[in-house]
Amino acid sequence: MKTQHTFTLLFTLLIIAVQASAQNAENVLRTGDSIVVKLSGVPAEEIAIVSNSYDISDGGTINLPYIGEVKASGLRPSDLQKKIEGAYKSGEVFTHPTILVSSDKINITQVIFVSGEVRTPNRYPMSNGMTVHDAVTSAGGPNEWASMRRVKLQRGTTTRELDLRKADNADARTLVQPGDRIHVPK
Repeated sequence: MKTQHTFTLLFTLLIIAVQASAQNAENVLRTGDSIVVKLSGVPAEEIAIVSNSYDISDGGTINLPYIGEVKASGLRPSDLQKKIEGAYKSGEVFTHPTILVSSDKINITQVIFVSGEVRTPNRYPMSNGMTVHDAVTSAGGPNEWASMRRVKLQRGTTTRELDLRKADNADARTLVQPGDRIHVPK
């Protein structure tokens, strides 16, 4: 009897450790990430409406059918799953939904944002070795009103002013990181 109790206790501890390890292995979701939301436990026609790929907006949210915007950035996929399930239940949309959230491996999840006086302001996929100059070029390059002398690079809460008048100077060769925001002023 004591051996069985010890075995049960060890097995329970092992399960807890595996779950904790799995949660720690999950990456925190960020603005610009693409995720797949899969719904089950509801009628088939509802599954087809909700189950889809979603991009996390600049505001850190995804927009889901029937419940609207849900904060996603800063959460782990497993936490977002619980949040979405809770929103569908509390909104009395579904009584027993099961949600699965995973990274969308098909879509590029590492992006940078280029705005201001460029030909095509937008978010752009980030590639290895991409520089600030490359990012501006991805946006079609500066337009005729652009001031390349005072380009702003925002990374998290830090903003730097860069001189991109020459493509080969140190500022232009600054490597971008996922989520960077580059603004070319007038």
